[in-house]
Amino acid sequence: MEIFGNSISNILIFVVITLLGIFIGKIVDKIVRNYLKKIIDKTKTKFDDIILESIDLPIIVLVVTLFFYFGLRFLILPDYILKLIDEAVKVVVILSATYFAVKFIDGIFEHYLIPLTEKTETELDEHIIKPLKKVVKILTILLGILTALSSVGYDITALLAGLGVGGLALALAMQDTIKNFIAGILILIDKPFSLGHWVKVKGAEGIVEEIGIRSTRIRTFDYTLITIPNSELLDSAIENLTVRDRRRVLMTIGLTYNTPVEKIKRAKEIIKEIVENHPATLPPYRVHFREYGDWSLNLRVEYFVRNMGFDYYLNAVDEINLKIKEEFEKEGIEMAFPTYTVYLEKDN
Repeated sequence: MEIFGNSISNILIFVVITLLGIFIGKIVDKIVRNYLKKIIDKTKTKFDDIILESIDLPIIVLVVTLFFYFGLRFLILPDYILKLIDEAVKVVVILSATYFAVKFIDGIFEHYLIPLTEKTETELDEHIIKPLKKVVKILTILLGILTALSSVGYDITALLAGLGVGGLALALAMQDTIKNFIAGILILIDKPFSLGHWVKVKGAEGIVEEIGIRSTRIRTFDYTLITIPNSELLDSAIENLTVRDRRRVLMTIGLTYNTPVEKIKRAKEIIKEIVENHPATLPPYRVHFREYGDWSLNLRVEYFVRNMGFDYYLNAVDEINLKIKEEFEKEGIEMAFPTYTVYLEKDN
């Protein structure tokens, strides 16, 4: 008895060989997962772990495919079926190799490149390395698919030409996105600011919350979220207020116009002594009788506070101002407030 020109015995041989391939594939899988895994776990390098994780599935598929292909030799099949099977086997081998390459790339990034960048103080692992890993994996998959298509006789020249035209159109459409991406990389490398820094840029002031591959997000002090394209940031003057070592305090203290010269001098001495002796302040210290104001004799006061946080700055200014007020009251020095003198003329 024959089925499509093949004897029952030949068909049984094919089935047995195919099942044997599946059985051996499972044995190989257990050897890889259990025996080899235990040996590799004892080594210090991660490279052999990456190889094992990458080769696990492809080697099983290849073993089963090899036995299946060998079993077909016992069958009588039309030439077009044999050709189709040959092409299918080529595709399976190429896709298995592609799977291995993708898993290998993933392992190299996860075990070597990402941990390496995480040891630095930059955000390169999050904003460059991880997106780069995705791009490399996608390109590897596309290369595998094109190779598979070429192996079965498909003319990929026209496809590549179409992709070239489409890629050019896509590149033109994504020109701003690409420009922002490159600008984001330059920002991360040049580091004019980092996450958590207080910056002023393009009329926005706040804390840098996120540096993305396209834009940077700044949280203002009234909790508004401002998103600025990276290319605009790169072309703008960026004022980084976090990296300064001190914060400037500039204020005017007005004394009443009836304050004697000696008390003006004493007021200057009091202010300078308080400012210089405070542990939070840094030079230069400047206290000068600057001008005759509309209703006060104005003393210009300038000093700096150590940059140890905004609350630290406010507390220091608060303590200094209270101390100045306290000492002025002891010395009988009066601070001015807006006053006007009105002259009334009486008609005769």
